[in-house]
Amino acid sequence: MKFLTYSACRGLIIGLLMTMLIPVHGQRSTLSLEKAYTLAETNYPLIKNKPLLESISETNLQILNRQRLPKLNLVGLGQLQSESLQIGGDVPNSPINIDVPLESYRGYIDLNYDIFDGGITKADKRMEKSQLQVNEQVLQVDLRNLKDRVNDLFLNILLLRKQRDLLSLSMDNILSNIDIMQAGFENGTILESELSKLKVHKIELESEEIDLQGNIDANLEVLSKLLGIPLTNQIRLMLPEALFEQGDLTISRPEQLFFDYRSALLEAQKDKVGASRMPRLSLFAQGGIGYPNPLNFSDVSTATYGLGGLRLHWNIFDWGIAKKERGKIELQKERIAIDREVFEFNIEQQRENFRKKLEAVDRQIEKDEEIVALQSEILKQSSVQLQEGVINSNDYLMQVNAELSARQQLELHLVQKQKLQIEYLTLFGKL
Repeated sequence: MKFLTYSACRGLIIGLLMTMLIPVHGQRSTLSLEKAYTLAETNYPLIKNKPLLESISETNLQILNRQRLPKLNLVGLGQLQSESLQIGGDVPNSPINIDVPLESYRGYIDLNYDIFDGGITKADKRMEKSQLQVNEQVLQVDLRNLKDRVNDLFLNILLLRKQRDLLSLSMDNILSNIDIMQAGFENGTILESELSKLKVHKIELESEEIDLQGNIDANLEVLSKLLGIPLTNQIRLMLPEALFEQGDLTISRPEQLFFDYRSALLEAQKDKVGASRMPRLSLFAQGGIGYPNPLNFSDVSTATYGLGGLRLHWNIFDWGIAKKERGKIELQKERIAIDREVFEFNIEQQRENFRKKLEAVDRQIEKDEEIVALQSEILKQSSVQLQEGVINSNDYLMQVNAELSARQQLELHLVQKQKLQIEYLTLFGKL
């Protein structure tokens, strides 16, 4: 069975996501804010750390499993001592005469196998799994910052497009009046200077439109590189349908899981401290060759030998070190709890601030709509007055600019409201 590499998997995911952006039945392609988040995370180089973290953790677990296997060591030992065992050497006709040489040599294979390690390996595995959760959650916290960048680019493009559309409306108005004024000029009822002023304003609007389109293209290019897909001017950017949820939002941020996983890691460390105080039982065996015989002091020749048995190790008294270690871990958990409380407190402090800002923007939008309605009515009257020669081009253009400015102000506040709503939902982890 062949497994896809990370690069291949990443390419497949981006490919699938891009197919979701293909136009259907001639319609323009769309890109939702949620899709943009997913594309940005998939394309961001930091995401490459995720399979590496998993591979490192899997390798560490394999190492822990192998540490439980029997340990086989080859040992060589040679020594020279100042005094050795002598029996009967200084007694004439003694039936026992043993003179152990001052030098000795030994080579042997040593085998050790832990039957019961007190739960150290189990605790180490739990710590390794907890550490992986912590590392992966750190990655999620870092990736969350991408949402703020996507939000800014999305809303900048939407605002610039709105401003461009408003310019197009003003342009249509100017062009229709230019046609009427042109006919009047040709009939000798309109001065050429009045017609020229409208043409100059048309060119100014065209220049502004070019500038706005350049800014749109620049923002689309940055967003395209951030998402890793080509974006054209035809792409339709879609914001969530229900931007603002009424009532109090609960905090649902990746940082909260990060605090939980850190506490779980400390709890696993506490288990390891407890396991270190448990007795350990192991099998041991040793076999080799030595001079003189290591097991029979009366045999001063080179001989093979072997031995084996059980070994019990239990640190009965550790001067209270384990208790201190557990106490230190509890203090660290308290610090994590305080860090989480501070994090959530800081977010809660911004809840009322967002509400007041949204209420203020809503009031501004109401006033803007009233102003736009009045300015539009005045502009209609000015257009008729210009055609009838009651006012000149300067008066008319002043009203065109006033009406355009009012519409731009309204659109600016509408986008500001969307921005506040998105920032609010993002802050509380709902986007």
